[in-house]
Amino acid sequence: MHALTRHVQTTWLSQRGDGTLQFCCACEHSTFPFLCRLYNETMSEPFCHSPQNLWHGQGTVLCNDRLTAASPAASPVDSNPVDSTWKLAIRTEETLPAVRAGQFAMLRLPNRTDPLLGRPFALYRAESHYVEIVYLAVGKMTWRLAEVKPGETLELWMPLGNGFPQNNVQHTIIVAGGIGHTPFLTYCQNRRERVSFLYGARTADRITCMEDFRQWGIDPVIATDDGSEGVHGRVTDLIEKVYQPGESTQLLCCGPSPMLRSSFLTARKLGLPCFVSLETPMSCGLGICFGCVVPYRENEHSDWDYRRTCTDGPVFDAYKLRSM
Repeated sequence: MHALTRHVQTTWLSQRGDGTLQFCCACEHSTFPFLCRLYNETMSEPFCHSPQNLWHGQGTVLCNDRLTAASPAASPVDSNPVDSTWKLAIRTEETLPAVRAGQFAMLRLPNRTDPLLGRPFALYRAESHYVEIVYLAVGKMTWRLAEVKPGETLELWMPLGNGFPQNNVQHTIIVAGGIGHTPFLTYCQNRRERVSFLYGARTADRITCMEDFRQWGIDPVIATDDGSEGVHGRVTDLIEKVYQPGESTQLLCCGPSPMLRSSFLTARKLGLPCFVSLETPMSCGLGICFGCVVPYRENEHSDWDYRRTCTDGPVFDAYKLRSM
């Protein structure tokens, strides 16, 4: 039995006096830092594939600004609100680990039991003492997160997941939809190859953060469902327009599932590698709960198995996923 699994066969959750989450285990160790340490120690085994640099602690909110407006009738918690986009900036006293483009953080509201568990958020920007997260307020957790004020504290553990592959290609086509642009700013900052950034949204008033990409020399090609900005139509229709035969090219994608599948089908048609970042709901981010598994196989001759989005992903080779 794997070392981490052996220690957490029986677990429950409680809160410390400072409001942070504590994982209690039926063993001599009962703290979340212990699980983080054990997670790091066992990362080299097949159980997990992320870098051995997991950090857990609290950060102070510097700002929490709304980037797009919600419906005037939207209730913060109880009704079904029209989604709005927010940018959250957090500063930590401790030095944060280095982050790879495509990794994520689990974020939790301290001193609350509803919601009790954290939620995964892509790391939009990450520096040694600073993190930015761009999120969509669509439910109880994110609307309560939108109510957090500067000076308040949040609990987080990061960086999690594998991130995007560092392939040696001449051209990377990024396909993002909705809030799916959030994992890619870090990638664009560190790029070496030519990058085409394709971004799709329902309407022009849902588009955010494009200026951040332009500051790094990326000119987004935009598509909207209603034609209110950019191309009228699906963002995936733009892939073949920017593809240059003769260049080694890969697709990196994040967004709604239908967009991911459509991107993969185009990649398969063109014979291109395709990597997708999944937005699978998860509870722990550490591979403990097995609540985020997806059907996966190494090749067409292998049997279908399961992989955890939080540790084996969230970025997967689309050719190996059943959902594609």
